[in-house]
Amino acid sequence: MSMVLAMRAESVDLEVYRAGGEAVLAGRDLYKGPVWYDFRFTYPPFAALVFTPLSPLSAEAARILVVLLNTSLLVFIVARSWRSLGLTRTRPLVPAVIAVSGASFALESVHSNFIDGQINLLLVALVLADLTGRTDHPIRGVGVGIAAALKLTPLIFVAHLIVTRKYRQAAVASATAAGTVLVSFLLVPAAATDYWLHGMFTDLSRIHVDPASRHNQSLRGLLLKNGVPEAPALWLWLVFGAAVGVAALTLAAWATRRGERLLAVSLCGLCAAAVSPWSWGHHWVWLVPLGVFLVSVAGRPDRRGRWLPTLVLVVCSLPGVLALADPMDDDATPVLANGPLAFVLANFYVIIFMTVLAATVADLRGRHTPPAGQPPGPLIGPAAAHRSHLSREG
Repeated sequence: MSMVLAMRAESVDLEVYRAGGEAVLAGRDLYKGPVWYDFRFTYPPFAALVFTPLSPLSAEAARILVVLLNTSLLVFIVARSWRSLGLTRTRPLVPAVIAVSGASFALESVHSNFIDGQINLLLVALVLADLTGRTDHPIRGVGVGIAAALKLTPLIFVAHLIVTRKYRQAAVASATAAGTVLVSFLLVPAAATDYWLHGMFTDLSRIHVDPASRHNQSLRGLLLKNGVPEAPALWLWLVFGAAVGVAALTLAAWATRRGERLLAVSLCGLCAAAVSPWSWGHHWVWLVPLGVFLVSVAGRPDRRGRWLPTLVLVVCSLPGVLALADPMDDDATPVLANGPLAFVLANFYVIIFMTVLAATVADLRGRHTPPAGQPPGPLIGPAAAHRSHLSREG
């Protein structure tokens, strides 16, 4: 259904990407005015360079291409997530990938990526390919660097690599991101100067004119939407965001030491959306790899109870449910505008993230470090026999 709707929709974000690429090809200014109707280009200039191949295509051809690409990326994300948990044999892997990929289309975060023509699935795929494969691969870190070059929020994974003492990978990621900035200054110097030296990347009004909009699904949005004035909300967001970021990175490092790389990466991705000054629903597509993890622990009686509330919330993050408090049409009146249920649905993604933090603490504290040589992590059925293969994945 998401694919069909996406092919019929206008795909606003995709049109902005195409317009940004067209502006670069035509030598027009990228940041000082709208690029498509009244929409501004908000991504780094390197992203506009990446989007240039979309510009010569018709709008319909671009939509079809992006829908097919996003479908492939979704399947890759789910398959990579399962493989990172040790499920490598084809017979159990294929139905597991089909089941979770099919169910993921129903999630609002995935649905909106298809409808809007967004690139968040690409970012997730780049990071997962980087951080759930062979840790000794010489180019490990490049995927994180490219993801951060397309959108700034994946920079959290550089911090994750540093905290987990993957210093070489962190250096590769940082060098890759810095290299894309250099490329931008060489190929589109005016745009790179505006973005990096004139502070365009800090101008939140370019994303949405109303920072208290109901569409802002982040900690800062939670504060502003619930009546906290903008000035104190800024300071509260900085304090809470820093505390939450430290907590998430600490828990991700703890999970990594326990062999839970997929949980660690998902936790960091969700944290990036939570602490960002502005997050749309489609930024929370990190629920997909988290969903694979949740399905895997649902088969573990010793861990199921800790993660069941989070699994229920993720399953409930459907477009129709969230639209009750956050309809995408700015002129629409929410069905639920006040009351406890309205508060929950209006801040649903942040609440999911908080349950993930709590469940991670309970899960890791409730488990004992396995003896040397015994594989940690959420082994699932026949995957246990293949966990030793995981360290050799490319």
